[in-house]
Amino acid sequence: MKKRWIVLALTVLFLWAVVSRFTELEQLKNTLAQGKWELVLAAMAVQVVYYIAFTWTYQSAFDTVGVSARIRDLLPVTLGSLFVNVVVPVGGAGGAALFAEDLSRRGKPAARSAAGVLLQLISDFTAFTLILIPGMIYLFIEHDLKIYEISGAVILLLLTFGLSSILLVGIWKPDWLRRLFGWSHRTANWIFGRLNRSLSLADDWAQKNAEEFSQASAAVASHPSRLMRTVGIAFLAHLVDISCLFILFLAFNQPIGLGALVAGYAVGILFWIVSITPQGIGVVEGVMALTFTSLGIPGAVATTVVLAFRGLTFWLPMTLGFFAVQRLHTVGADRHTLTEKWGVRFAAILVALMGIVNILSAVTPSLTNRLTLLENFLPLEVRHGGHLTAALAGFALLILAGNLGRRKLVAWMLTLLVLGISMVSHLVKGLDYEEALLAGGLMVMLWLMRNHFHARSDHPSIRQGLRVLAGASLFTMAYGVAGFFLLDRHYSVNFGLWDAFWQTVVMFTEFYDPGLVPVTHFGSFFADSIYFVGAATIGYAVVMLLRPVFVREPTTNEERQKARTIVERYGRSSLARFLLLDDKRYFFSPGGSVIGYALAGRAAVALGDPVGPDDDLLPSIEAFTSLCKRNDWLPVFYQTQPRTLDAYKSAGFDALSIGNEGVVNLDTFTLEGKEGKALRSPINKLKNAGYKFIVHEPPIPDELLEELRAISDEWLTMMHGSEKRFSLGWFDDEYIRTSPIGAVYAPEGWISAFVNFVPEYQLSEATVDLMRRRPEIENGTMEFLFVSLFQWAKVQGYHGFNLGLSSLSGVGEQPTDQTIEKVMHFVYEHVNQFYNFKGLHSFKEKFHPEWSPRYLVYRGTANLAQSWLAVMQASAGDDNFVMSYLKIKR
Repeated sequence: MKKRWIVLALTVLFLWAVVSRFTELEQLKNTLAQGKWELVLAAMAVQVVYYIAFTWTYQSAFDTVGVSARIRDLLPVTLGSLFVNVVVPVGGAGGAALFAEDLSRRGKPAARSAAGVLLQLISDFTAFTLILIPGMIYLFIEHDLKIYEISGAVILLLLTFGLSSILLVGIWKPDWLRRLFGWSHRTANWIFGRLNRSLSLADDWAQKNAEEFSQASAAVASHPSRLMRTVGIAFLAHLVDISCLFILFLAFNQPIGLGALVAGYAVGILFWIVSITPQGIGVVEGVMALTFTSLGIPGAVATTVVLAFRGLTFWLPMTLGFFAVQRLHTVGADRHTLTEKWGVRFAAILVALMGIVNILSAVTPSLTNRLTLLENFLPLEVRHGGHLTAALAGFALLILAGNLGRRKLVAWMLTLLVLGISMVSHLVKGLDYEEALLAGGLMVMLWLMRNHFHARSDHPSIRQGLRVLAGASLFTMAYGVAGFFLLDRHYSVNFGLWDAFWQTVVMFTEFYDPGLVPVTHFGSFFADSIYFVGAATIGYAVVMLLRPVFVREPTTNEERQKARTIVERYGRSSLARFLLLDDKRYFFSPGGSVIGYALAGRAAVALGDPVGPDDDLLPSIEAFTSLCKRNDWLPVFYQTQPRTLDAYKSAGFDALSIGNEGVVNLDTFTLEGKEGKALRSPINKLKNAGYKFIVHEPPIPDELLEELRAISDEWLTMMHGSEKRFSLGWFDDEYIRTSPIGAVYAPEGWISAFVNFVPEYQLSEATVDLMRRRPEIENGTMEFLFVSLFQWAKVQGYHGFNLGLSSLSGVGEQPTDQTIEKVMHFVYEHVNQFYNFKGLHSFKEKFHPEWSPRYLVYRGTANLAQSWLAVMQASAGDDNFVMSYLKIKR
């Protein structure tokens, strides 16, 4: 939970940084647009190389202190540390802690990892000093060395000496180091004690970490060549960074000498390090531009280049760092964390925004100077097609964004393809490299997040969609080519065979008609038919490619027997028997639990809580949720109990009260006294009239089964309804034949009402499922039936009788209840035309049961409506509910 809050805070800080510097971002975009786009792209590529080299310095430093790490594992940590240092400005400690924490979670010694981070800082500062010295000498020769530059250099030297002293203490004075760690441990214990919190540090934490740090310091001293190698790599990284700055000067047509380049870079990086603002924001830009201006660079150009350089070295790593944080063990390894969820959502939002950018860019004119350049290479038709392709790609991205939010693997692949097409279309239609860069950056980001997109699509549907697309494409090609070739009299163009083919391809894929002018109504109809076939085919293919997984195979007898064994051993609810009915599929957890569920649209609706060992409750919920993620299903749990709510909340679910389940205590139930007065009169009346109650044990004979079916059909006709399923049974001959039946017989010998019993296995409760009666019965028959049931169940040794769920009763009555629950309470109180909620509850209340709430457990408020509709569909069955998705092809 703490990590979720950390990630949420980092996300808010990132968004704040973007919003608060939106003007700066707009200025950066305009600045980059003024340069030569091919050189700007080259500078970006060089900057990527710089951060790889920068990560290499960490790898070398860790190797020096005896900590093995790979560059590919450290790269997201490097980018993440840069991001953290901006949004959490604590002098770089946040980024250093990120390294130490990530390596610690990989099983590396924490103290050695911290020593490696310290060594990297020392090596980086030392390498930079080798660049700073010639830069300051150049400024001195040019009579341009300022006092604040000298002061910054002194601060850097002191900082480097101070960091080096920490390592030297580990070599020369290990006792000092032990005392320092011990003092830190005692201080932390005191602070946490004042906050009434416990500190989970071992008693030997100070001794162990002091020894590890001393060993790391000794490793540095014993391998000076490794130290020099780290300094050399850091020096190389700075040279790469300088080359990026040089390329930007070339991009803006400004020649610059090596001395001025090194001096300006040295001053900028110096104040990046020593400035009190995060990453030198607001300081580096000023001193760097001022230095270049004082060395003869025009002020406007110096400012432009510095802004471009800062944009590439600040915003690029910061944005990539935000997403790189999600890949770290520290905050992103668990797929159930808030990090990943919001990271995927943010990526989906960016894809949708890119779609809007595509559409807006397609309908706005391109810059004249860029069009002039394009006219020398591309004809008008290609540029026009680029506009249309960008617009179509934009609409495709809008469609794919929602599926990306559901982690669809196919959607991720299609998005990368469409983004690639977008890059080309933006360059073709008007050399709009800004939009192309955005699309390219989004591709890189999605590639880095590739492990987050794992939800499968339905493979048979994918094959079916591809077959339809291929078949329709071939048919349309033949249809269009033959039509244009043979019916060219309906158009202003005489089509040859190749012209007819090309005309059809363009109309089918790009939905526009290059030079096509129909001269008859049939010509217009024929052209529109190609558009229709193209749109319908591509739309159908996309829908099929993105469908969730459908389970076509029926549940096997082995699965049903395994589920029965688990339910009979662990079942402890009125829903346990319904898990074994034929409309359920089963998920078996590694810990020995079973979840019975039904698929409704793209939702997997589980009935009740997992049935199995108590210690497997949360693991089974998480395992079922993982299955749903892989198959692009929405997990829903219906009629869960209060005791399991904490487990669902730990797994990231929300809960909504849907009513109360009533259980009559048979040990205390009586018809005597004041409480039983309302029941005594009708029951005695029926007994005196000759009514009797009989329990029929299974197997139920055919004659009785036929009479029960006739009563059930009469009841369904009277209720103007049909059989419900999922959380209830239905009149199935095999099901009823194997159930005990309690029936009320009229004096004439026919049955007037009946119920069937279902077991709760490990609970000493009796419960009923079907409760059916004839349309015309004597008043008090149902009360007589249930009181007789209670008396029979008590004789059988049961201690409770479950009356089932009383929907919406007790929901939304408390001031602290959710708003949606209060709305449900209004429905319960005032809307009874369609379902008699209050009447059913009043009937059950006659028997004075003890009420216990039941819940609908769902995944986020945005999915509540879909979850509830899925429960309705599962309960109604496919024959009685409009399918929310395409019919499954078998």
